[in-house]
Amino acid sequence: MLVLLLVLYHFIASTIVSARPNGTHYSYHELWMLQNYFWQNFLYPTNRGHIEANDSSIFAADVQGRVHATRTFDGRELNNEYIFGLFSQPDHPGIFGPPIAYNITQFAATDNTAAATTLITFNITTFQLVVPAAIDTWFQYDSSGKITQYDAVFRWLDYLFVPLMQAAGKMFHLNDSVQIQNRVAALLADTICQTHQDHCHEANQQYASKEDCVVFLTQRVRFGLPYEMGRNTLLCREVHDNMVRFNPPVHCPHIGPGGGGYCVDDMTYQQVVLEKYFRHSWVPYGYADHNPWVAPQDGAGQLVD
Repeated sequence: MLVLLLVLYHFIASTIVSARPNGTHYSYHELWMLQNYFWQNFLYPTNRGHIEANDSSIFAADVQGRVHATRTFDGRELNNEYIFGLFSQPDHPGIFGPPIAYNITQFAATDNTAAATTLITFNITTFQLVVPAAIDTWFQYDSSGKITQYDAVFRWLDYLFVPLMQAAGKMFHLNDSVQIQNRVAALLADTICQTHQDHCHEANQQYASKEDCVVFLTQRVRFGLPYEMGRNTLLCREVHDNMVRFNPPVHCPHIGPGGGGYCVDDMTYQQVVLEKYFRHSWVPYGYADHNPWVAPQDGAGQLVD
């Protein structure tokens, strides 16, 4: 076993790159205020004002983001639509609801980087459930206070689905877990397919009819586990359903049969864990130089394959 671990270590070390320094420095208090500013604007209905990308956005133009249960998101426009748009529609049926309160329970910060755990209270209006969720975040900021990269994890996400499905069962007057999931699947599929019918026209059309859409989502693709919101599942298409109205050319393919590069089974567990994605290390420069999450860059600081 020790020999195998040594071989694996040397294999990873041979393919990693050193992190580049970032010269931006903030005080602990400044980073605390930036952290609070983000969550204040994440809450509904303030989040609705951040869906459209502009120079006053919280995110930098070339922001990189990763949410563990879904995928990576590049650029200000995409991140505004996902981070703020996903939780901004209390009247839209689905498993997501608007965030209505937050409380930072853990916080550490240095230079331009802040790590925190925040309890967010969500009002999942579809199932009449008000529930807390714990979100672990890492944020890095540029000199103007905009987020240049972030990493987010919903802690206890699998467990969160327990009260969610219990609330759904109560609404449907069901106790059997299989029947509850089937009813939730039918509700989500109908909602997604109505979104497709309303917004995905001409070149953006993904299904021949609403009926074909419902059949595909309820019979030809799996419901999905909580960690599969970035795979070929109904849950993944439920995530992207919330963004279609903001940018149909971009998001209609994500709810279609092909998944649009987001709702696809294209990465193994190892590929997800070892993905080289971020421009900058999350560790201060001079430490952890061999960081497997830092992507190779050319002399101009551009990411290279």
